[in-house]
Amino acid sequence: MTEETNIVHLDGHAPEVSNSDDVPVGLPATARSRAKDALHQSGLSQAAAAKEIGVSPPTLNQWLNGKYLGNNEEIEEKVERWLDAQARQFDASSRMPGKPGYFTSPSSQKIIDTLAYAQMAGDIVCIYGGPGVGKTVSLRQYRDTNPATWIATMAPDSAPVVPALEEVAEAVGLRDATGGARKIARAIRRKVEGTRGLLIIDEAQHLSVAALEELRSIHDATGIGLALVGNESVYARLTGGTRASHFAQLFSRIGSRLFISRPTIGDVRALAAAWGVKGKAELDLLQQMASKPGALRGVSKVLALASMSAGGSEITVSALRHAWANLGAQE
Repeated sequence: MTEETNIVHLDGHAPEVSNSDDVPVGLPATARSRAKDALHQSGLSQAAAAKEIGVSPPTLNQWLNGKYLGNNEEIEEKVERWLDAQARQFDASSRMPGKPGYFTSPSSQKIIDTLAYAQMAGDIVCIYGGPGVGKTVSLRQYRDTNPATWIATMAPDSAPVVPALEEVAEAVGLRDATGGARKIARAIRRKVEGTRGLLIIDEAQHLSVAALEELRSIHDATGIGLALVGNESVYARLTGGTRASHFAQLFSRIGSRLFISRPTIGDVRALAAAWGVKGKAELDLLQQMASKPGALRGVSKVLALASMSAGGSEITVSALRHAWANLGAQE
């Protein structure tokens, strides 16, 4: 006959048991139960958490379920460090001001209008300019508010035809496109044909002549709009000394060109208004910051840091200058 062991308090009552990891109410939660709670609250998968903790997914799963046969103390120490880091990140994020969402500015509206023309007319457009003028944010806003719009962002290793086509294939939803340039291009054409869509190529300055010509051929075959977006070298390459021999067909098909060299006063005012900044002295200082390298991107970082320092109070010139100095900028 098996003898049952019952745990009772001094008053003769059994302790109440919680639903998480069978931890009695009133006793400190174990690392295992706190880790389960952290996963549930954050929505983080066990695989992602295991990577952050520094263990394998199977190890974490076994440990969470009390079935790990290895060094449990070592795993618990790693989990405790991860839980401490999670708590610090939560505390920091709770004090971090929420960044404003998309806001309309003069330059952004020009970008969106140019994209709309490209999609409506099934034409090729070129949008180029300096960094930090809001190009990428505007591209994403257009994509998120218009059907059949795709953004493929290029990098230096995307220059050849096949890597460029792989980026485009993934952007349009063909995640397993392989088999060489001809096969990938054919799959892309079939995917976008008849959609009256718009393919946006961001950071297009990285592409080779052959890759640009392949994109032009996709445009010609399907009738979708094509937007080449990047820095000033995008347009400089199309109009350079060898344009006649290398880019004649592509250049002749560009229906609209938009050049934004730097943020306008209206762009700075729109960004400042999104952060609740309206004072003339503050606007003048932000305009000065926007003329520096980084432009609106740098101003956004200054505003975020100044807002955090202000703790919900009005952002002043002093807070802006302090944030600017902390970011390593000089007037």
